[in-house]
Amino acid sequence: MNVPPDTLDIVTNFIRTRVSDANSGGVVLGLSGGIDSAVTLSLAVKALGSDKVTGLIMPFTVTESVDLATSHAKSLSVDTKLIDISDIVSSYKANSSLFSEQLSEGNLHSRIRMSLLYGAGFSSNSLVIGTSNKSELLIGYWTKWGDGGTDFLPIGDLYKTQVFELGKILDIPYEILVRKPTAELWPDQTDEHELGFTYEELDGVLFELERFHSASQVNEKTGISIEKIGKIKGLIQASIHKRVFPPVCKIGLRTVGLDWRETIGSR
Repeated sequence: MNVPPDTLDIVTNFIRTRVSDANSGGVVLGLSGGIDSAVTLSLAVKALGSDKVTGLIMPFTVTESVDLATSHAKSLSVDTKLIDISDIVSSYKANSSLFSEQLSEGNLHSRIRMSLLYGAGFSSNSLVIGTSNKSELLIGYWTKWGDGGTDFLPIGDLYKTQVFELGKILDIPYEILVRKPTAELWPDQTDEHELGFTYEELDGVLFELERFHSASQVNEKTGISIEKIGKIKGLIQASIHKRVFPPVCKIGLRTVGLDWRETIGSR
């Protein structure tokens, strides 16, 4: 999927504006060795300069991700901090049985990383810059109050396939570009295998649904099966709660999250 020609300018200006409006000294982000965090890192450096960007590398187990993330950050002259989260995870599990299931522990990893990012952000007067893309935001393929806990999302309106194209424009290292997307929730886990469809298929469906096309129209335009289209629509529906402000019971004239409208930088 092509990237609009003015995307780089739009995103870098967005990053500068968000940081300036918040009177922040810069940004901090988690680096996973994957395409999303690599592209976001490069965009942040282009927008702010390497001295205002800090990367946190937070492995549970040491994999190739650490080397990929470290090497890319070093090539951009970005300072990084390595924090092994395994002891933190173990302390949670030693004191509670609530994280015994594989998925709940995976969510715990993500929420621990979010806490560390905000700790780093607080100590350096930096915003936490998120790395989620549009494809994953729409189907809920992220952890609520985990990697979804950020101050702003520069690539949140770019589909995953567009992020890969932007990565080529930004000269992201080849090893990251060709690596199969993975959240490393468990050994040999890949996003596409877990989801049951490729990102090409996902983005093809989402692109058509964004234009209010029906499942039959999407099938006709893309050739993707009705079953996969239905599954994707189901994921969108099931993850609505992740994309909205926690509902507030309306009593007053203007209510937070409903009709009390504001944005960072507004006066």
